[in-house]
Amino acid sequence: MRQELVYEILDSLPTGVMLADSTGGVAFANSAALEYMGIDRERLSEINIDGLVQHDSRKKETMLRTRGDERLTVRLSKKDLGGGGSLIILTDITEIHQLQQEILKMDKLATVGELTSGIAHEIRNPLAGIKITAQALQEEIPDNDHRAAYISKIIIEIDRLNKLLLNFFDFAKPRELYVRSCDVKKVIEDTVSMVRDTARGNHIRIMEFYPTSAIRIKADPDMIRQVLMNILINAVQSMTSGGTMEVHLLELGSSVRIEVRDTGEGIPENIRSRIFDPFFTTKPKGIGLGLSISYRIVKMHSGSITVESSAQGTTFIVTLPRDIGR
Repeated sequence: MRQELVYEILDSLPTGVMLADSTGGVAFANSAALEYMGIDRERLSEINIDGLVQHDSRKKETMLRTRGDERLTVRLSKKDLGGGGSLIILTDITEIHQLQQEILKMDKLATVGELTSGIAHEIRNPLAGIKITAQALQEEIPDNDHRAAYISKIIIEIDRLNKLLLNFFDFAKPRELYVRSCDVKKVIEDTVSMVRDTARGNHIRIMEFYPTSAIRIKADPDMIRQVLMNILINAVQSMTSGGTMEVHLLELGSSVRIEVRDTGEGIPENIRSRIFDPFFTTKPKGIGLGLSISYRIVKMHSGSITVESSAQGTTFIVTLPRDIGR
């Protein structure tokens, strides 16, 4: 078989293939391998497989950035050939890697949720006793007594802590879904209307982009509102000097895609992978549960939630299955 025909066959494969000589220099790479590495064929001479796979290893997983700035997780496998040459196979395992990360994240959420629930219960019971005692004192002290203000402040702070504990319970054990067919466009519009005044007060313009026809999903609309509210509030808080927030609804066959884009300061790359972790927050007064709860709710709906961010702003993307019965 002619060498040109062999190269043509290798070039048509969806798996990356590279051929290297005894020094590790790459003599051939098919189109898939070039795409994975984000280089042109003319730059093959710059690559040495010894820099990709160590001599004492036959497999390696690495993160590559393609020409389109897309991140891929690739498994590199090396096989020695006759004459001292080597065959390198590059397999895109991005989806497998993402699935592994999803499983690890859900396991972490479940473990932290159990711990959080136990702590919240231990706090809530004595807190209820403190509030009852404070209310009893409030009834006994005259309104003109300066100590009444102190007791009122105690009760206000107890109520604030109770709301905080409710967030813990929502995270630890979300209520069961009440799934029904609903108009996702209306769900989004209702949620946006709840943050419109806050956005206006912060000099933030909200722009909405929806299809003209109704789009229905099978979901718990109250819980989807909770997800969107967390995302919208984060967007507003990220634009401390004003800006623009865009809300998009797109149809994607059997699913719908909700995008919330802001022109805020963006999320630093070194913490981007942690924003859905429980109790992780960059806000001075935040507790880091809003996005964790949102993540779990979306997963309960068999959907996905991802984030894209740069110095020009951030986009949260929520994908949910459509109501195929309509």
